[in-house]
Amino acid sequence: MTGSFLKCWADRAASGKNVVDGRSFCDNCGKTLAARDLVPILSWVFAGGKSRCCATPLRWTLLTPEITSLLLAVWAVVTMPLHLMLPTLIIAWLLQAIALLAVPAPRIATVLSMILALFGLGMSYAGLTGDIGTRLLAFALGLLCATVAWTGASDPRARYLQAATFLPAIGALLGVALMAAAILAGIALSLLHNAFFRMIKRPNEETVSPATSLAIGLAGGTWLVWLYGGALLRGLTYGF
Repeated sequence: MTGSFLKCWADRAASGKNVVDGRSFCDNCGKTLAARDLVPILSWVFAGGKSRCCATPLRWTLLTPEITSLLLAVWAVVTMPLHLMLPTLIIAWLLQAIALLAVPAPRIATVLSMILALFGLGMSYAGLTGDIGTRLLAFALGLLCATVAWTGASDPRARYLQAATFLPAIGALLGVALMAAAILAGIALSLLHNAFFRMIKRPNEETVSPATSLAIGLAGGTWLVWLYGGALLRGLTYGF
């Protein structure tokens, strides 16, 4: 349900609507959707990837957030130790929310990023992660960079700067060294994401914007470094 709700929120924000503005409806014919049309993943599968009310092919982007939420949950459970399992699930869903909302609803994404940053600092203070001093420094650096980026994000040609809303949270979660690794990984993932969705785009679908790809890439880079950054640092320090 998390992925479906976040995608609905992002789509409505992009069209200037509120997430609580009425029930979900078909993008093509406008018919109100029934409960059986809104079951994550299964509704898509049973309908054969088409709208049940008008048989219009459904956008792949409606399905991918649902699959992503499920995969992130499973990934967290099989990867993290028990004491970090629930925090990692919270991090996963907040990262996904920020990635989907960074472009259509930047103010909400910024609030969520600050919540994630405070959550990361809280974990460090509680002794669940590394030194809080390095995370406070990285948070401050991220906030400074994000503040500078936000001043130019209002220009339509610089919408990709809205992805900078991730930076304070990345710093608070990972610290200075791993923050740099997450950003580099995020840029690489954003290029792959944009190229992939350009290849599979249907003729009547909108192209995924570089700003959206960068936000999703930074979320992915942060996720990977959160899971495996400790092993990376140990490998660099003591050798693989």
